[in-house]
Amino acid sequence: MEIAVRNSQRSIKVNPPEIKRILAAALMYLSRGRRIRGINLSAGASFDPSDANVSVLLVGDNRMRALNLAYRGIDKTTDVLSFSQLEGIVVEQVSTDIGDIVINPVQAARQAADRGIDVGLEMRHLLVHGLLHLIGYDHEKDRYNAMKMRKKEKELLNALEKMGR
Repeated sequence: MEIAVRNSQRSIKVNPPEIKRILAAALMYLSRGRRIRGINLSAGASFDPSDANVSVLLVGDNRMRALNLAYRGIDKTTDVLSFSQLEGIVVEQVSTDIGDIVINPVQAARQAADRGIDVGLEMRHLLVHGLLHLIGYDHEKDRYNAMKMRKKEKELLNALEKMGR
């Protein structure tokens, strides 16, 4: 398992080692000694989350806005974007590179303030949310998929809390 974190923003102090620990713990929880089939993988394809590689890029408002416009056609900043390497895979087993998560800590700080929580908790939520998108969860498809993703987010966030992450 390799988790790379690159911080290209300076507005919000972040802790790259903690980001790595959170994602590593989440991937180990998802694995629990077995391979999983990503939701967006073709039939039969699976991967071992404990062997997964993920990269995280932390950006500010301007860069996130540009990415959101380029990839989603939405001309405003957002909190998290995920770029899965698993979509459309047609092999029986996928490589360990599952994708990239881009997080805007400035937006995370605004959301944390609005919710009355610590920015670290909001960042943990965004990491989990982004990771679930990487393996195929999509809350924007319909209500059923949104409910399914929220349930998995809660499960994973509760597991991380119990692990002290």
